[in-house]
Amino acid sequence: MSEIDEYVKKNMQVIAKKVDNELPEGYGFVVLAFNFEEGKNKELMYVSNANRKDIAKAMKEWIEKTKNSFGNDTGKY
Repeated sequence: MSEIDEYVKKNMQVIAKKVDNELPEGYGFVVLAFNFEEGKNKELMYVSNANRKDIAKAMKEWIEKTKNSFGNDTGKY
């Protein structure tokens, strides 16, 4: 793992702890990180408090809910 990957991984773990502390009990989350630049490391990294099966289910639900509006984003958050 590269130095930048280690940096991202470390900071994502910090972010995950903050998110977990801010959400009520019983809520799951996943944070994804990836590099925007072409030709760079394309590894997708994630942190979560959920099982992969639950993450996959939530992502499928999100894709279904947003598939008709792909590319229509107006804000970053």
